[in-house]
Amino acid sequence: MHSLTALLVCAVPIFAAGNQDLSKKVVRMPLNQDEPAVIRTGTSGITTVEFPYKIEALDGFGFSRNPVQNGPDLFQISFNKGTNFLSLKAMRDGVEGNLTVVVDGKVYSLFCEADTDPSFVVIFEDAAATLVSSPREILAKRKQASPARLLGFLDKLKGYPTLKVSTPEMFRHMEVAEPNSESGQDGLKVTLRRVLRDENLDALGFEIELSNRSGKDFLYDPESLGVRVGAEAYPETICDAEGVVQAGKTLPAYFVVSGTATGDRNDLAVTNKFDILIRQIVQDKANKASTEWHEPPNFLPMAGGARK
Repeated sequence: MHSLTALLVCAVPIFAAGNQDLSKKVVRMPLNQDEPAVIRTGTSGITTVEFPYKIEALDGFGFSRNPVQNGPDLFQISFNKGTNFLSLKAMRDGVEGNLTVVVDGKVYSLFCEADTDPSFVVIFEDAAATLVSSPREILAKRKQASPARLLGFLDKLKGYPTLKVSTPEMFRHMEVAEPNSESGQDGLKVTLRRVLRDENLDALGFEIELSNRSGKDFLYDPESLGVRVGAEAYPETICDAEGVVQAGKTLPAYFVVSGTATGDRNDLAVTNKFDILIRQIVQDKANKASTEWHEPPNFLPMAGGARK
């Protein structure tokens, strides 16, 4: 009976804490280079500070990962490289110190102090981002994918059969579809083998197979590759294609669609019905020796889509 009573007595403070308003323990504030931010820490428990970008560097006197009890250190700090947050704990009452943090190439100052009413979490928000009023404006502020990143995505598309076995984690956050849908015109059979989407790039990679079943070479403009979804057309951003399929031969072609023609996001799913667009190049029959090529206005759609 005595042990049960002791257990109940000890449990009272725990349940009593549930009646407290803890919302004030989570603090949000904008990043400001002109004024140090005050961080209230406690001697028991930790205060975690989150930034909108990865922490690039830290500097401060009296901050230690492994402080000595009753030693000269003021705060215990916990931080892992490559993350956007750190945790602090005051080593004793009354201590205070400033910590310099570098994020996004900019220097910010934190004034850390021991407090009887410490914050549990401090979340810094990008002041510039808070000025954006709509989701469309937020998307407009996102940086477009660089040519290097798109080229890397194209390489992943080309090496997918091998990479999905050797390094499957490379595609963990990507969507993949293999429709194997077919279409054709003028002796050229076009098969959409694979569609790969990278959400971070807002890009889709297309692997198509071009099979020339005619008795003459099929010439096309690689830069004309693209897809049509409904009434919208999406031109290629980067491609790897030969530009010619010899008679009786079958060749692959790869291209990436990133965003839209107007620079907006496309947010296309890999499950869409895609019509592949390709522009054939026809040699001037009146002068076979001519090096001038004429491009007919028609496109070659696929996957059962209506021809333009």
